[in-house]
Amino acid sequence: MNDVIPMWDQLPDLSWAEKLAYLTHQFLTMEQTECPVEHSFEGQLYVRDMHIPAGTLFLGRAHRYGHMCQLLQGSIILIEESRRTHLEAPYEMFTTPGYQMVLYAITDVHGRTVHPNPDGSRDTQALEADIFEPVDELKALGADLHKRLT
Repeated sequence: MNDVIPMWDQLPDLSWAEKLAYLTHQFLTMEQTECPVEHSFEGQLYVRDMHIPAGTLFLGRAHRYGHMCQLLQGSIILIEESRRTHLEAPYEMFTTPGYQMVLYAITDVHGRTVHPNPDGSRDTQALEADIFEPVDELKALGADLHKRLT
């Protein structure tokens, strides 16, 4: 498992939030892996199905609200501040506000997140603007850390 933990995670003088910002900066300088998202609506829920190819280090965006995450197919290493956990489908977890998922896809993965949608909106851009934390501050911190560390 240690061979999939990126070098940014070995930087002892950074907080977890700084490591995520640094990783975000690094990701934005690289070619992006296509992780298609399918949107659906079930009653007052907004559902996002994502497909992540094997071998992908995936960094999600921080969420404003807690929500359900489901691993429907595949195998991952969930990378959190204090631990690395090997998970196999099926698996389900509930997050807390501010949670930002980092995972390594061991196999091709089908994951799902389920978000409250009390107004029944079908405007995915508006829903995502509400669900996700803005990334501007994260990007700026990552760029600053990159300058400082290189």
